[in-house]
Amino acid sequence: MSRLLIILGLVLLGIVGMAAVLGYFAYGNEATRSGRLVLDGLQQPAAIQWSEDGSVTVEATGEADLFAALGYVHGADHAWAMTLWRQAALGQLSKWFGPDYVGYDRHARMLGFGALAEETYEAISEEEKALLDAYARGTNLALASTAVTQQDEFVLLDLKPEAWLPWHSLAVERMMAWMGTPGIAAIESIAASFAAPAHTDSALVRFAAADSLFRGFLHLGGADQSRAWTARIGATTIAVHQLAYGNSALPMLREVTLRVGSAGTLVATVPGTLMLPAGQSETRAWSVFLTSDLTLAPTDSLPPPPLFDRLVDRTGSETLLTFPRSPDGLYFKAEPLAPTPTAVLASVDSLGEAAIVRDSPLADSLRLALRDRPGALSLKTPPAWLVRWRGFAPGTDLGAWRMLLNGSQPPPFTLFRGDGLLASSDGSATALGSPPVQRTVPGGLFVAADAAIHFAADRLDMLLGSTDATANPLEPPDPNALVMDAFSPWAASITPRLIEQLGHRDSLDASIKDAYAFLHGWDYRYDRGSIAASLFETWMTEYRNKTGRLPTTVPDSTMIVILHQTLRDAVEHLKSRHTERASAWRWELIQPGARFFPVWSDTSRGPPPSRYAPLTPGLGGHPTTLRPGPSLVFGGTPAPAVWTAWTITSNWNRTHIYHPVTRRMGFLPGGRRRGEPAPSYAVQRDAEMSSPLFLHPSRSLSDSG
Repeated sequence: MSRLLIILGLVLLGIVGMAAVLGYFAYGNEATRSGRLVLDGLQQPAAIQWSEDGSVTVEATGEADLFAALGYVHGADHAWAMTLWRQAALGQLSKWFGPDYVGYDRHARMLGFGALAEETYEAISEEEKALLDAYARGTNLALASTAVTQQDEFVLLDLKPEAWLPWHSLAVERMMAWMGTPGIAAIESIAASFAAPAHTDSALVRFAAADSLFRGFLHLGGADQSRAWTARIGATTIAVHQLAYGNSALPMLREVTLRVGSAGTLVATVPGTLMLPAGQSETRAWSVFLTSDLTLAPTDSLPPPPLFDRLVDRTGSETLLTFPRSPDGLYFKAEPLAPTPTAVLASVDSLGEAAIVRDSPLADSLRLALRDRPGALSLKTPPAWLVRWRGFAPGTDLGAWRMLLNGSQPPPFTLFRGDGLLASSDGSATALGSPPVQRTVPGGLFVAADAAIHFAADRLDMLLGSTDATANPLEPPDPNALVMDAFSPWAASITPRLIEQLGHRDSLDASIKDAYAFLHGWDYRYDRGSIAASLFETWMTEYRNKTGRLPTTVPDSTMIVILHQTLRDAVEHLKSRHTERASAWRWELIQPGARFFPVWSDTSRGPPPSRYAPLTPGLGGHPTTLRPGPSLVFGGTPAPAVWTAWTITSNWNRTHIYHPVTRRMGFLPGGRRRGEPAPSYAVQRDAEMSSPLFLHPSRSLSDSG
């Protein structure tokens, strides 16, 4: 009997052990979140508390200690994201993943993220260095813990996070600023510069293709879909932040409440950096769009002295790199191509990633120029092209982020444009920088990072103007209904006239009668289940591809013929891509809204796709609605993940967060992976701290025994 009990006990122990191992590898361990830890360099003890909903509060007596504790939070909760971004910024992805990633590293080093960050660190004040040093110490305390080094990603890829150096934060900040540019293949001056395609600079085309691949690997971008606004209904003011950052399944923004003394400020932080693009204290709130300018211009200046670098990948192979970069920009000598359309498009398609380049705005501009301006083949070739960006010179926006946190008006930004919104709890608001959209709305201000978003301002103006503030003056407005509104004034303004130009339904081809019915009954909302939204977007895309522009509301016989043809093409496209069942054309299935995990989105390597597969949220929305979302027409890029926060003056201390977390991976805002997260949660800035983690200077802990 005793032997049987022993055997059963051993079996049970084995089952428990196996369950523990499976649970560990399924969810990973967690960094220390309570008790006390020693962190050298602290002036006074600091405290960190993680709440059940994933929000974090950091409390310290000084700014340096505050950022040291923030570094620990980032390292504990977002180690994989921030170290991956660091590898990309430093041009060291091939050191982790092998020679297949040398192209990404070459591009990052050409842009100078790491070299210019190190140069910037040497030039900044001792006070700013001290903050970066403190952040690095806190980060390294977390990165060195077993819980972090044995997280899934590091274990599966056989990697160990290296020590975080102070200037690494400046490199990631600089890379984020580059991600905030429209991209060399998307800026308007590209089309004008390539109006003479026979003289297209092949080196510049290769650079544009490499940049597209680099951005695609990280899945970051789309900051131009950001918007922020304040509005007033009766005696209540609403302040809303909507910051877009691409189609990455790794959350880029992490909200943390920072306290120095009794004053607390809820801020949206970027792990790996000291960037604070959004924040709110008891009296003010701010949003800064993470956008940056990029221009392309012909130049007759002499090339700058070449810069040299050496790249070593994981196999130990070395590559010598040379870059034509100076503080003025990236210099590309013009290289004329053979003056034939076939030769031009062949050069575009021979860049190694034909599918991506072929579908890029750059390739589109080449084709349009070839078709519409054959006489341009004889234009004179400029000596060279210069890609200009403010990040090609040393500098950082650390000073501006600090001033926002401290309640001061920020100086002009260095890497970013600095466009955004500054709001006060009394309802007043002013624009930061020069946002492309600045619109007054009832009792507030609407600002946005792209001109097309002015349609969303129209919608907000209409909603607020139609609100009866006297109906129930004691009941505050529902910010949720405003923030998540998916009605498009742009679609509402153009669709009825286009339908009218199609003619009566009985006169149409049988192939488009059902499409006509869907469009005719559309409420112009980009809701998840809308079939008409998918038809309209596909129709407008087909029209633009055929004509090079969107249709006007002024009819002419040629346009009417094209409208019929492109609507037929749109229907055929939807049938071929999504079956003939119209129910499969819902906007949640058609919208390019998938989010991806960097590295794991490459299906040729890594664990099974079921673990890190693309994630399609199906949230609806559109750039022209109050809910930022995807579009097949406006840029054709995947829907950005959008960090959304709002507050109302009835409780300025409480902020509601919509976090673009992923249900399949189970990410909580704190980086943990257990359970199903709610789509939103509230953060109370003055909540009491219970069971916090205390960070102590080494002398304090030793003195206490």
